[in-house]
Amino acid sequence: MVAAVLAFTAVGLLARFILLGLRPAHWDEARVAYWVDYTFETGRFAYNSHTHGPVIQHLSRYLFGILGPSDTTIRIPVAIIGGLLPLSALLYREHLRDVEVIVLSGLLSANAVLLYYSRFMRSDLLVATFMFTAFGLFVRFYDTRRIRYLYAATVCIVLAVGSKENAPLYVLTWLGAGAIILDVALYRPRNYRGGLDLVATKFAHFRSRLGAVRQHPRFYVGHAIGIAVVALALFTVLFAPRGGGVDGIYHPPEGLSLWAALGSPLKIPHLVWDTLTYVVYPTGEYFAFGDMDAVILDLPGSPVVEATASSTDPEAVPYLSRLFAMGGGLLSKAPAVVGFGLVGVLYERYLAERSRTLVLFMFFAAVFSVIGYPLTLSIDAGWKWNMTHVVVPLAVPAAVGLGIVGRWATVAYRRNDRFDLGLSAVVIVIVALLVASVAVSGAYPPADRSEDNMLVQYGQPADDLRALDQLQAVAATNAGTDVVVYDGSTGDNAYVRSDPGSVSKDFRPTCTQWTNLLPMNWYLAAYDADSECEGDSDALVDRTEGDDPPPIVITRDSDATVPEDALETDYQPRTYRLRTYGSEATIYVHESVNED
Repeated sequence: MVAAVLAFTAVGLLARFILLGLRPAHWDEARVAYWVDYTFETGRFAYNSHTHGPVIQHLSRYLFGILGPSDTTIRIPVAIIGGLLPLSALLYREHLRDVEVIVLSGLLSANAVLLYYSRFMRSDLLVATFMFTAFGLFVRFYDTRRIRYLYAATVCIVLAVGSKENAPLYVLTWLGAGAIILDVALYRPRNYRGGLDLVATKFAHFRSRLGAVRQHPRFYVGHAIGIAVVALALFTVLFAPRGGGVDGIYHPPEGLSLWAALGSPLKIPHLVWDTLTYVVYPTGEYFAFGDMDAVILDLPGSPVVEATASSTDPEAVPYLSRLFAMGGGLLSKAPAVVGFGLVGVLYERYLAERSRTLVLFMFFAAVFSVIGYPLTLSIDAGWKWNMTHVVVPLAVPAAVGLGIVGRWATVAYRRNDRFDLGLSAVVIVIVALLVASVAVSGAYPPADRSEDNMLVQYGQPADDLRALDQLQAVAATNAGTDVVVYDGSTGDNAYVRSDPGSVSKDFRPTCTQWTNLLPMNWYLAAYDADSECEGDSDALVDRTEGDDPPPIVITRDSDATVPEDALETDYQPRTYRLRTYGSEATIYVHESVNED
């Protein structure tokens, strides 16, 4: 069993690293990657809910020092953690059969939703991995009563909280699933005269446990304090500001820096309090989303609905449409998990001699996730990555359902029943091919456009941005200005800011409307390109026809003020879609660059 789980984990890790950096950065990836690069270059960091939790930012910036900033580097932490998710199946081995543990690891390894978002710099997969592992560690503690599992579960929960702000929603789904399980237990109790008898018996057991605590207070109190210290320490390390924070997003401005406090241990309690205050209380920044970030933080890159979602205002999108969209996505991209999940829970609920609480619990947790997550979306297409929070718990009953076929094959083999063995083998092969085909067709290029692939969100560039190779080469060799960003128009979609002086000098390029130019901002910063802006067409013509023309000019394709005739004399234009549609940019590359 362990060898099979390790094999699935190895295959899953390999699948996540194949062509990892080939796809251009999504709008959402680019904005977070920019701040990772900012922290890497300046040493400044402060938590901001707009860029979500700090876990992925810390992991990526250390990798920048080893591998350099790139699309591959920013995705490596998610690929590794998502690739290790199948190992968590071993935590449930006391409640699942060996074949079910193996199947569970396989589903977590090869499911299309989990594979795609393990190759995407976003923290939903991290939250799903850490919380599913934490629950498994709680199960192991229940099975063994070994205190080390509580410490490990605490670390996983804090890492989940530090990954993204929706981590507490897992607790809500657990409470909802637990409430149903409790109701079932009270309605049809096993080995008890009734629900009240069950409650009385459990209460008596609880009182006996309290008696054990009174007999060994140092052991229990000591570990309770130890777990609290671990949680607070890890939370502080993750969220505490570094290097004075980031101008414009650092809050509070007079707080302590992590490294300054560690150099003076007496300041550590103050650091912990400051960190908890600015992250959670009293502004509730940990749960702040959408336009609230722009109001509180005035941060370039604050959410713009038109840049991240479809043209529909997310508040006007009916809840049912999101719910049905998520359901359709699950049926399309996780058919084996959904189908066998239903088979597994029906078998466990109505056919098994003794229903297993874990299987029913995970099914109801998945149901509550399907119901609840569409209510929390800040953009209408957010259900795409939120499917991860449904697929992971639903994989447990799906493993039970598919495990029935596995046990059928095992029994047929032992009985030398060739017909049943062949039939079960056919079913297994068909399911394996279905899972593999959906995963490969959904997770790898060229299926990286939203109109072709349900998993792809609107903010993904619909073209391959081939000019980025030339941009990188120019930034590495050119001595003067590398890039000029031009936009002669004004308005919400303009590339050039009308008031560039209002932005901190650290936000590069300072002259651009940050959200409109993503993901190009990330590449300009990662390649360390010397960038300037221009808003006057005559001035742009003078620069391009002068003695030192800029190697690359970036314009908005719909900008009627672009002097196309003058530019096309010495430049080769290429138009790229920076989103699925409606955000076309034309990049002019000077003929001298093409000659090189």
